[in-house]
Amino acid sequence: MGVQNNRLKGKILLILFIASIGSSIITGGFLVFLLKMNGIIGEVGTTLPMAFAIGVYLLSGLFILVLLNILLGKNIIMPAVERQMLENERAMLSEQLHHSQKMEAVGRLAGSIAHDFNNLLTIIDGYSSLIVADPTSAEVGQNAKEVIDAARKASFITRKLLSFSQKEKTEPVTLDLNSMLQDTDKMLTRLIGERITLVTKSSAEPLYVKADPVQMGQVLMNLAVNARDAMPNGGRITIKVGHRQIENGDCNKPDKLAAGPFAEISVQDSGTGIDEATRDKIFEPFFTTKPSGKGTGLGLSIVKSIMKENNGFINVASKPGSGTTFFLYLPVCSLADDSYHRDRLEPELSAPPAAESKPVLDKEAPGGEGASATILLVEDDPMIRTLVAQTLELQGYTVLLAEEGWEGVKVARQYKGTIDLLFTDVVMPGLGGAELAIAAKELYPQIEVLFMSGYSRSQLNEEGVPPDAAVLEKPFTPDKVVAKVRQLIA
Repeated sequence: MGVQNNRLKGKILLILFIASIGSSIITGGFLVFLLKMNGIIGEVGTTLPMAFAIGVYLLSGLFILVLLNILLGKNIIMPAVERQMLENERAMLSEQLHHSQKMEAVGRLAGSIAHDFNNLLTIIDGYSSLIVADPTSAEVGQNAKEVIDAARKASFITRKLLSFSQKEKTEPVTLDLNSMLQDTDKMLTRLIGERITLVTKSSAEPLYVKADPVQMGQVLMNLAVNARDAMPNGGRITIKVGHRQIENGDCNKPDKLAAGPFAEISVQDSGTGIDEATRDKIFEPFFTTKPSGKGTGLGLSIVKSIMKENNGFINVASKPGSGTTFFLYLPVCSLADDSYHRDRLEPELSAPPAAESKPVLDKEAPGGEGASATILLVEDDPMIRTLVAQTLELQGYTVLLAEEGWEGVKVARQYKGTIDLLFTDVVMPGLGGAELAIAAKELYPQIEVLFMSGYSRSQLNEEGVPPDAAVLEKPFTPDKVVAKVRQLIA
């Protein structure tokens, strides 16, 4: 930043110097012209007065230039446009550093994630083969349940990776820290490796804060990586969620944050610890004690920045030989509305398929409201198209099929009755789902629209999907399809 300021001042000084010289010559010449016009100097001997006049104005120009240089050196003069450009550049670099740190963490996870997926695919393939080999076996139901459980676990992993790696601005939500810790547990275990023991301790009661869940996941992953690197021969990481009353002056709380109840997340390791001199520098950008090529020195700096963005702060306690504990503090939120986990995350993975899902898919269940409704289903993947069509037809809906957007428009135009719902994929060959929805609204102004997609919300916005549109995220289960459809055309 200092180099940029020096360059900026150099450019300004050069421009002012040229302007001063030019204005001095012009003004001096004009003065001599006035003196001649008034007869003060004659035709002979005019060189000396002219040189004197020009010299005076040159000195005055240089004086102004020196004065401006002093003012610039004291940062009194700084063009607003240039200052804004520097601020924008700083914000852009900060955003890029945040995203690069997230992608670095995702890269570390790649090997263990591939291992988990291979295990899940083995389970799905194996039990599916057993069902096909003997569909009348007494174990068919249990085998099918194993396939479903494996598929849901794979869905959970992909969703977490997608939400973690996407590049979006901060979106604070009401977040239960106990649930967040439970969701992050398995990913952290993969990240730190088998030589490190991870222990998580939740709060006795639900603890709600207002924070961005993706960013909080990044914070825990960065701290876990640092703790792992501090224990090259193995050790123990303990992450604990608790409640603490913090007054002014406690825990290095910034003065601008009000005193009161805070949620406390502690990340403790049994590593080598940090001496006092190093502890004072660990949050500085690019400061690292790791060997060259082993660390960027950005992890803790970004952690501190994220906590500040979420109206929280971080503190650290450490002594050489006694391990290190990082404390994360966020103001407690009184609204017990965990919208993130309620709306976005899968149910408990270890639980069997939800008991309520059977009545939703039961052909005899009271769902007569769907018997007269017509749905236009547009999906380019034939397996998904067939699965969704069978699911909806089982509930008594009339389903019109199309393989892509333009065919969907054709089917909608040729159909003689009323279409109640457009259920469409977003990214398809030819006409996309967002454009198809606009065309369908022109043909049927009262039609409801339900999008399905495996992309993140930010990517859907780029495809033209309205932020408030109804979206069913892939992968989904038949009971979720029915529930979402009934919600729109009940």
